This record gives sequence, C-alpha cells and structure tokens, in this order.
Amino acid sequence: MRFILVGLGTLVLFASVTSQAAGNGSASPAVVADNFVDALKHHRFKDAAAMFVPEAVQDTGGTERTLMRVDESLGGFSTIRPVATLPDGKSVKLEVPMPKNISFKVQRFVQIRYASTASDGQPVFYELNLTSDNMPSKILSFGLHFPVKDAQSTKRANQLVGAINR
Repeated sequence: MRFILVGLGTLVLFASVTSQAAGNGSASPAVVADNFVDALKHHRFKDAAAMFVPEAVQDTGGTERTLMRVDESLGGFSTIRPVATLPDGKSVKLEVPMPKNISFKVQRFVQIRYASTASDGQPVFYELNLTSDNMPSKILSFGLHFPVKDAQSTKRANQLVGAINR
C-alpha cells in the first residue's frame, strides 16, 4: 500500500510540473527537438516548419517543401537517432533554411546532432540548432551533413544537395 501511495504521489508531482511547464508555454530545446524529429518521422512537415523562429523563415511553406524534398531525396527520417558528435572528416553541408535568410543574431544556442541511414544505405548526419534564451525554444536551423571521403561519396552528396535545392 505504501508503494502505491508513493507512486501516486510521484505521478501527481510529475503531472503538476508538466502542466505548469505547458501552461507557461516554455518548451526546453530538448522537448522542441524531440517534437521536431517526431514531426519529421511522421511526415508532418508543416508542423516541423512551424517550429522555426519567424526571423529565419519568412515563408513556412517554402521550408515545408524543402523538408519534404529532403525526405523524398534521402528517406531515412524513420531511422533518425541522436548522436554525440558528427564524424571526423569532410562533409557537404546543406542548411534549412538557407543561411542568407537569417537576418538576426543569436547570442546563445543549443545544438543537437542526429544520424540516420538514407534510402541508399549511406549515412546522413543532422545538426539541429535551437534558441536557448529564457523564451520558449525555437529552431534556428536544420543542417544536413553528407560525409565525403572519396570521389563517389562527393558525387552522391552533390547530387543530393542538387535534388533538395531544386
């Protein structure tokens, strides 16, 4: 009986903390990153595009279409998983939204890295940059890294970037 009461007390405490955080609208970078990855995994690209800071994405429809093209060209969102670091070596990088669209400066940000296996069986790495101010966290950018260790992998990376940017 004592264990049941302790378990119920813990559940009530957790629920109150969770509802308090939801009521304040303050989502941590980790929660926003999890929601973003979940949206990508379930092909909810409109929801994913809405998570970017407004200053970075003037056209959420364009960002949504870019995320859809990433999925069409690469596949692999279903296998996305967190990783500690990006691999050593060179890579071809594509950033969503394109860096030229970001017209503001961020003092501090949080970076979370992911890896997945593309539909062609090759690895793809991602960097998700999020705001870390006292405001609810938002996504600054979503970077794709295609490792290039030889001529064939460089050709693959350039073809994928070209297909995504079309």
